[in-house]
Amino acid sequence: MEASIQVSSDRMRYHEDNSTVAAAATSTSDLQPVLSTDLTPLLHSKFLWGASLLLLFFIARAFTSKQKLPAGVKRLPRLPGLPYIGRPWDVPGPGVAAAWHFGGLHKKYGPIYEWYIMGTLHIWVETDKVARDLFVTRQKKYCDRNELPATVKVKTGGQLLPLMGYGDQFKRYKNFMHYIMRNSSPKAFYGWPVVENKKTLRRLLETPDRWSEHMIVHCARTIGSVAWGDPQHGSKLLQMVPYLLKSVSPAGPIINKLSFLANLPEAISPWKQQEKVHYARVRKAFWEALTDVKERHDKGLVADCWSSLWFQAQDQEKEKAGFKMDWDEAAHAIGSSSFVAIATIGGPLHAFFAAMCHYPAWQVKVQAEIDRVCPDRLPTTEDMPNLPMLRATVKEVLRWRQPTPLGVPHVAMEDDIYEGYLIPKGAIVHANHYLISREESMFPRGEEFLPERWIDPSYPTYKEPLTEFPNLRGDTGFGYGNRACPGVDLTQTELTTLLGALLWSFNIARHSGRRGDENPIPWYEVNPFVITMMKPFDCSIQVRSEAKRAYILEQPEAQDAGYLIRSHDEPTTSEWDMVRSESEALPKPYTWEGLTVPFGKPATMPTYAPGI
Repeated sequence: MEASIQVSSDRMRYHEDNSTVAAAATSTSDLQPVLSTDLTPLLHSKFLWGASLLLLFFIARAFTSKQKLPAGVKRLPRLPGLPYIGRPWDVPGPGVAAAWHFGGLHKKYGPIYEWYIMGTLHIWVETDKVARDLFVTRQKKYCDRNELPATVKVKTGGQLLPLMGYGDQFKRYKNFMHYIMRNSSPKAFYGWPVVENKKTLRRLLETPDRWSEHMIVHCARTIGSVAWGDPQHGSKLLQMVPYLLKSVSPAGPIINKLSFLANLPEAISPWKQQEKVHYARVRKAFWEALTDVKERHDKGLVADCWSSLWFQAQDQEKEKAGFKMDWDEAAHAIGSSSFVAIATIGGPLHAFFAAMCHYPAWQVKVQAEIDRVCPDRLPTTEDMPNLPMLRATVKEVLRWRQPTPLGVPHVAMEDDIYEGYLIPKGAIVHANHYLISREESMFPRGEEFLPERWIDPSYPTYKEPLTEFPNLRGDTGFGYGNRACPGVDLTQTELTTLLGALLWSFNIARHSGRRGDENPIPWYEVNPFVITMMKPFDCSIQVRSEAKRAYILEQPEAQDAGYLIRSHDEPTTSEWDMVRSESEALPKPYTWEGLTVPFGKPATMPTYAPGI
């Protein structure tokens, strides 16, 4: 009774709150202007005066503050810069370009060094040993996240668990996520990934040239089903993810580079105004999705999903699980955890297609393994102990093309002394996952896609038994310590079953002849955001046999192919429908608001630093 009263009052509070922000919860297109690096706002006098005053205040404060080091403690090697403002001019772009840039600096300054930028101290870590020493052995000192200037609500508003500040709210969310993962993982996430695999194969059979779109839709539909029992809710995530990724990236709003602008009051801060709009829209989406589940739950029609787990855990079981969440928190915990499952899984899927084109010999080997275990059907989770080469493919894709090459930074919650060096409270500490995944002692020939490294005893990464290893548990790509991503099992289930289905069904290759010459396969061309994704490219996707074609077409789950993105001239039924713009009318590719812009053949192919 108490739980039902709580839910009712929470939902009433939501509708009251949203009556004041309904105008703010506008379409995604209304959010786009602020994402640009356009300097137009600086031309407005109010903005210019406010920014100038803040800059003067910042400089004056810097002149009056000098840090004293404890006796016997040294400062970390620091990049040279200007007094008081540091080195703001040498900040690279996000993703792999930044990883390469910082890699060059590590050669000069060592495995850990600091970079002072406009009042903020950044510390960069190059090796797995240092990262584990700080983020695992001393994890209680490095639990926090940094405030992101363009998205202040991300740290404190419950939008995204990986970026949430450390505190009671984070602990409740994390405990809740462990609870739902613990209860859904043994059930293979209720079979939703396998259902969506069959729909994705049908779409690829019908329109293989749209493979990138199909991968993104697959991720959205799968997590929509896992989280809310309905794949259509994936459209909400597809609408919101681009704004969020751009907002948290250096390539997004200029405020992410000139962080002192975060001190501007909301009245003259276009970024704070847009973040308020975005936050209202996110809240509306998450509440609508959970309300839909509640209505189906009350009618006895709800499918198993994360949300239904929350309804089942309302009383004593919830207390025993270590979390106590009201309606609003549950809506955000489920929704925010679903955000991550699109780009961080979509990225490896794009990398997989590139790997199969660059390394066709491995594709033949892993297909032979799958054919031996599953000659006349798709692989399932029960087959995985007998498919070590397939699991090695998944593991190597995540290492070879890290979806988060610079990781997610940790913030020091107190002063710490590491090997005689001071890491001060408030320092933002980054682990360079790209470099860590290429440490020569652990990953020889690190720039090669080499799945054999996980199943060949001659490599240092080899583990037994091969019925269990390799797997993604403990993979550094998911982070370190208590800030590691709790979605490892979902990622493993989704990637192993989908990649197995793709390899069972299709041959993926670079086009032959002139078409292949005109459509080269990118090597490391990705979108310019924090979570990177290989740029889509034209390749050959051919069904392996007519028997396999017939199998795909006759699957009951595939009778509806699950297309989620509508043409610009199709009628819409919801504000959350994903619609192509007229400029993206078929057969043009869907660019997902800049996240999946295709790779075009440049006048000259790019060159890479040695070892890249």
